[in-house]
Amino acid sequence: MNFSHQFLPLAVVFTALSLAAAQAETQTLHYPDQDKSMFSIEAPSDWKVTPIEEVGEFGSLESENGSILQFRAQEFDTEDEVVKEVESIFDSTGEFLKENYTDIKLDDPKEVTVEGQPGSQLTGTGKDKDGNAVQFLSAMIALGPKSVAEIWAAVFTEGESSNDLESAKTVLNSFKPAGSAKTE
Repeated sequence: MNFSHQFLPLAVVFTALSLAAAQAETQTLHYPDQDKSMFSIEAPSDWKVTPIEEVGEFGSLESENGSILQFRAQEFDTEDEVVKEVESIFDSTGEFLKENYTDIKLDDPKEVTVEGQPGSQLTGTGKDKDGNAVQFLSAMIALGPKSVAEIWAAVFTEGESSNDLESAKTVLNSFKPAGSAKTE
C-alpha cells in the first residue's frame, strides 16, 4: 500500500503549518509512552501536556495563549482498516473545522517524507469564533503498513500568541518515528 497516496485525501481536511524553527527549552514526549514508543516529539517545556493512556488516544500540548497541538498514532489489523479509518477521520475533521472555525483557507496538500516514512501535510488559515486569526497544521505519517501517526495544530498568530507559531513548528520538526514501528 502506498501510504502517501492513501493519506492525501485526509490532508485536505486536516490543516497544517510549514515545519521549521528552533525551541530553547523542550521535553521529549513518547507516544504512547517511552516503553512502547511509536514516535517521539520535542515539546516546549512551558506548554501544558495531556498524558496518553493508550494507543489511539490523542495527546495534546496547549500554550497559555490557547494554541493547541494534538498527536496520536493508531495500529490496525489490516490495510483495509487503515483506509476506512482515514475516510472516517476525513469526515469527522471536516465537521470539526466547520463547527469551530470560519474563513477556512487551505493550501494544496503536499506529500512529505519524515525520517524515511511517507506522509502528507497541509497548511491553512482561518478564524476562531471570536474572529482571531488561526494558522492550521496537519500531518499524517505512515509508521508502517498498518500504523499511522497524525499531528495537527491550531495556533493563534497575533499579539502574545505570535511565539506559539515558532513553538508549534519546532514540535512538528522534531517528529521521529520509533525504529520498531518503521519495520512493521
